[in-house]
Amino acid sequence: MPKRFYDLQRLHVYDQGSRNSYSGIQATLYGGTSPLGATIGGMLTRFGSQVIYPYRGMASIWDNRLKETKPSADLGYKSYLKLTDFISENECAYALKDSNVAISCIGNHVFTKKDKDFEDSNIRVPMAIAKAVKNSGKC
Repeated sequence: MPKRFYDLQRLHVYDQGSRNSYSGIQATLYGGTSPLGATIGGMLTRFGSQVIYPYRGMASIWDNRLKETKPSADLGYKSYLKLTDFISENECAYALKDSNVAISCIGNHVFTKKDKDFEDSNIRVPMAIAKAVKNSGKC
């Protein structure tokens, strides 16, 4: 039977029952510094997932927004990846190269007066992430 475009891949979580077990999920969490992203990242790492937090801020990993996500990883692994441009599909694909799950929590933290900022965070960046996921074939 031919595969339809709406058939989804099933993600199987491998849990051996031990405290430090690895779940089999390697997720890339875009927008992980938002309150929703920190909550989702904490839930993923609580049962042994590996989570990559790509960020676009000008600060280092000691920025206050990134400091808030550090204690959220209970037993899982987390890593931070600095990207210069989220609109570039190549950089989004680089962040997704080892992942089998992609989650996007990108949005504006504050009200913006410029249409360009609104379009970047709500239209262009999610489109670049979706195209990178489609071209990767893993997620």
